[in-house]
Amino acid sequence: MATILKKLKQDNYEAMFVSLMTIIVGIIMIIYSTNILNIISYLMGGILIINGLLKIFYYFKYEGKYNIFNYDLSFGILNIILGIFCFIFKSELQSIFRLIIGLIVIYEGILNITLATKILYVNKPAGLISILLSLLMILSGGLIVLVKGIVIETIGYILVLFAIMNIIECLIFHKNLNKISKYLSSI
Repeated sequence: MATILKKLKQDNYEAMFVSLMTIIVGIIMIIYSTNILNIISYLMGGILIINGLLKIFYYFKYEGKYNIFNYDLSFGILNIILGIFCFIFKSELQSIFRLIIGLIVIYEGILNITLATKILYVNKPAGLISILLSLLMILSGGLIVLVKGIVIETIGYILVLFAIMNIIECLIFHKNLNKISKYLSSI
């Protein structure tokens, strides 16, 4: 159970870190909406590389190398490669920026639904709030992908809103972490 709890805490802290970085990116997009795509390419690349390094670090630190179902090393290497691509192919990235951001937000929303269902088992009201927030994240991502004329500043507002919703979900998850860990251990 201690290993499960440690892994859940690690994943939750990583999600909070990514959300805080997303808030920073969103605020930068709001403030510097002109010529921001270069900065975003570098920030996105940096965030991916840092997140990749964290995943690799946690893989070796927390028994990931002994767990056949732990893919943190693979995800870490993939994040680093994607981060490097953000630096190398920044002009190509800028042309598909809206699509990438939207898909990332949708992906995070889908991942959070999975997390919300686990919260639902131990705390129904908190789980329902988490599911609602996850659906709002998916909707936000859909708006970014589907609205072609959306301006950088609007995407910044949506990203900040998405990241705040994600942090709320992380806090709900953290509050219910012991219950979730006990529940998963009993399965």
